[in-house]
Parts: sequence; structure tokens; C-alpha cells
Amino acid sequence: MYSTQTPFSVCFRGLDTHYSQQHTMESTQACDIAIIGGGIVGSALSYFISQSTQNDKKVVLIDRSLSTLKGSTGHAPGFVGQFNESEVLTRLAIETVKEYTKVPGGFDVVGGLEIATSCDGVDRLRSRCEMAKRAGLAAELISSEHAVSMAPDLVKDDNQIALYFSGDGAANAIRITSFYQEQAQSQGVKLVEADATEIRQANGCVEGVMTTSGFIQAKQVIIATGVWATELCKFDIPIPIVPVAHPYMYGEIHTPRLRKAPWVRWPQHHVYARDHGGFYGLGSYDHEPVLYQPKATAIGDWIENFDGTLSHAAQFIPEETQIVPREKFNGIFSMTPDNMPLVGNIPSVGGLYMAAAVWVTHAAGTAKLLTQMLEGQAVDETIRRALDPSRFQGRDMATLTQESLNGYNNIYKTEEQKA
Repeated sequence: MYSTQTPFSVCFRGLDTHYSQQHTMESTQACDIAIIGGGIVGSALSYFISQSTQNDKKVVLIDRSLSTLKGSTGHAPGFVGQFNESEVLTRLAIETVKEYTKVPGGFDVVGGLEIATSCDGVDRLRSRCEMAKRAGLAAELISSEHAVSMAPDLVKDDNQIALYFSGDGAANAIRITSFYQEQAQSQGVKLVEADATEIRQANGCVEGVMTTSGFIQAKQVIIATGVWATELCKFDIPIPIVPVAHPYMYGEIHTPRLRKAPWVRWPQHHVYARDHGGFYGLGSYDHEPVLYQPKATAIGDWIENFDGTLSHAAQFIPEETQIVPREKFNGIFSMTPDNMPLVGNIPSVGGLYMAAAVWVTHAAGTAKLLTQMLEGQAVDETIRRALDPSRFQGRDMATLTQESLNGYNNIYKTEEQKA
């Protein structure tokens, strides 16, 4: 569920550290497109741009570290629920899953369950089921007993009803990111291991990116750095990407079941769980929102109150599962005032684009959309306006920040419920 980029860098385990030596010289050369941030969004952008038959541009992907996974791409829970009562986010998620399923080992179609624990919850699930079907998704209401049979270690037998999405699943964000980078490199994309310190501008247009390995001249620059994006956003418009603290835990190691359970969430209680295979994961939004500025990684210091949050969340898991924290962490991710990503061009700076505050659920669809924009293709105007980075123009950051924090506890609520 977390935002998907690293601090001006893509970092994932298993890649050779020789990249920094190999590409130091190239990092001082000119390119057509410089992408800052190589989490799942930045890497997907490099992939789609390099794969386009209309593109013969030189692309550079700038990243702080290529050997250690420091960003939220690597610790996001990874469950992907395609339906959102925002039509825009639903469409991006559907397109994302289409792309993830093409990546070997990238996406596990295990399904998803939403659990209702009261009559009001049942009514909401009935409404969501109908809306999901209209969006073209496979959705069905099932009994509590059926839900238990699908995820016996995660779902109690005292619930009202469940909503099942058979096409949902879990993304291996590290594998997907690695695949996109490998494929992009094979098409000539250069990976530069360096900190991006400044976006240089002149006469209202980008000139390139200053990095710790030198200046990279570029005609177009894309900021895809997630919770660190505002550090590079020296614009005349507010960019309300607000980093928040979020508790998640890994349970004890166990023998995996023959088939992974669907991901499970209890929307009324802001709790969710996932079968990671050899252990279960549990997270919760049921706590006061905490603004938390990230440092070198997208994992912050543990917050004492989060112990109580996870203890309460564990009450929704069957006692027999005995879910106790083997590892717990504060995963920092991005919130915005309207819970939508910021994707598109910055009007006041020619050649400058953003793809930030994007979750794993929407990453590939978002990258494809921005690739189309870069190529000058026509895109759906409703989606373009909804994601436009300049949509908060004229508003003050203090108010926008508070609105973003206020939305944290409403992650699983609909626009109707927020109103």
C-alpha cells in the first residue's frame, strides 16, 4: 500500500554494484530523458519508454543505490486490489495488473477478500460489488463460511458476509522492478548510481539534473521519487506529497499452505492482512495520522503507539493462527489531499514531469499513461485532469498537508462516506 519510490534512487537486492562504476562517465553526458527515482514507477517508465516503437531517445535512470533496497517499493505489502470507487484509480489498477502478469514471477493471482462485520458493512459491500461489476471486474458476494474456507488462518467464522475479487492478487514489487530495469537496459537505457541534488532550469525549461556524479543534461526530466519528491520540487505550485508513518508486521515463519490465501481486509476497521507464503503480514490504519519525514530510507523509527494498533488489528485474526510479530516496522508512504497520484507535466517548467505518490497497485498503468503523454499521444482528459500535478494551484501547503493527514484514516472509505 505504500508509495513506490526510493530517495532519488532505485535500490533492490541482487543487482550488480558495478553499475556505478560502469555508468559514471555516461552520467556526465547528455540524454533526452532523465528519470529521477528508480522504484517501481521510475523503472516501469524506463521500460515503457524504451519499448515504444515511436521512441529512439536516449534515456537515463538516476538512482542513489543499486545494491541495497532502501525505498518503499521493497517493503510495500504488495497486495493489489483493482477496484476503487475512483474510476480513475480503478482503470490504472486494471492496466497495471495486465502488465504485472506479463512479468515472470511478478504477480500472484490469489484473489482478494473484503470482510463485513456489521449490517452497515454488508450494505457497503453490496454497493461495492455492483460498482466493481460495472467496472468490468469479477466480483461476488460470498458467505462468511466460504471466506473462511479460502483463508482459514486469516478469517474468523463470525463475520456477516464477504466480497471476493478473483482477479486480484499480490505483486512481487522487487521482481517487477528488477525485470523492468533489466529490459530497459537491454534497450539502451543507462543506469546511473548517484544522488540527484538539483533540477537545473533556464528560461522556463529544464536543462538537466545535477547529481553527485556530475551534471546530466536532459531535454526532459521526470521526478519519480515518491516521498522524497518535494525535495526537488522548487516550483510555483504546491506539491502536497505528504509522508506518513504506517505500522506493518511480519508473523512467525510457518510451513506454507499448498495455495496462498487471498489478501484480506476489514474496511470498517482499517485493518488488512496478507499471506506472504511462509509467514503472514498484518497492517492497520486505525491510529492517529503521523506526519513523518523520511531520511535515507522509507522505513522510519518505530512509534510506541503502533504496538497497540497492531495488537488491536490482530484481534481480527483467528486465535489458532497465533499471529505475533516476528518483525514490525514503520513504513513511510505518500498521502495527497485527494488520495490521487501526481502525474503529468509541470506547466511552469518546460520539459519537466512528475510521477509521484503512486502506489504499487497503480504503478505500471501510471507509467504507461505518462509514456503516452511524453510521446504526445492523446490521453483520456478525465484521467489527465484527475492526476494533474498543478491541480492544487492557489492553495496553501498547511491546509493541503492537513487534508492529506485527515484522509489517512479514510483510506478504505468511499467518497460518499468521506462527504
